[in-house]
Amino acid sequence: MIKVLKTWDEIGKSIIHLQELGIPIHHQPQKNWDLYNMLKVIEENIEKSEAILDIGASGCPVLEALFNRGYSNLYGIDLNFGFREKFNRTILAALHRRDFGFFFGFSPINLKNANLCKTDFPKEKFMAITSLSVVEHGIFWDDYFKEMSRLLKPGGYLLTSTDFWHEKINTNGIFICGAPMKIFIPKDITEGLSIAYKYGFREISESIPNTKQKCVTCNDIQYTFLLFVLQKI
Repeated sequence: MIKVLKTWDEIGKSIIHLQELGIPIHHQPQKNWDLYNMLKVIEENIEKSEAILDIGASGCPVLEALFNRGYSNLYGIDLNFGFREKFNRTILAALHRRDFGFFFGFSPINLKNANLCKTDFPKEKFMAITSLSVVEHGIFWDDYFKEMSRLLKPGGYLLTSTDFWHEKINTNGIFICGAPMKIFIPKDITEGLSIAYKYGFREISESIPNTKQKCVTCNDIQYTFLLFVLQKI
């Protein structure tokens, strides 16, 4: 599956759907489009007991959204987890819901600092991996798909969203999260997908949808989001 955020109406509907489900929304309104679509794919395809990993998880509500929907084998990695965030999202959250399993080493959400392209998880541990606006921050496709394929079980899903526009946008001199800002164009996506297929992901039959509306603004640059979902063979 491959989708492009086309209108603000899609963002609004995503926020409404999430709120109706009682799910914590993303602090950046547009990213609720990614969040809702990822959640929908996972709920339609992944059993509640399966292990799920969110990469680039700092400040991202994907794991809390999944926990809200009954998933309890959840992991998150990021280079920059601070003690306070780990405490608030695991121990403090558990205390609020009167879950004292963490005293015995049990937690539905497990957070750790790690390089997403060089993790120490065992191979084929996860049935789904989410990556919400991560790959545009200095990640190389080959490193990304190689490690994601190693981590996923056969039949597992990789859900990736990223910054996108149909034509090249000049981002010279702009840095986000310590890396040059990058907005992918169709050629970048198709090249990335061709690498993914070499690492055992099933080919996507759809072409990249067209859109005329730039729904996202960052550093005075306008673009949109793209989401693709790959299944490991």
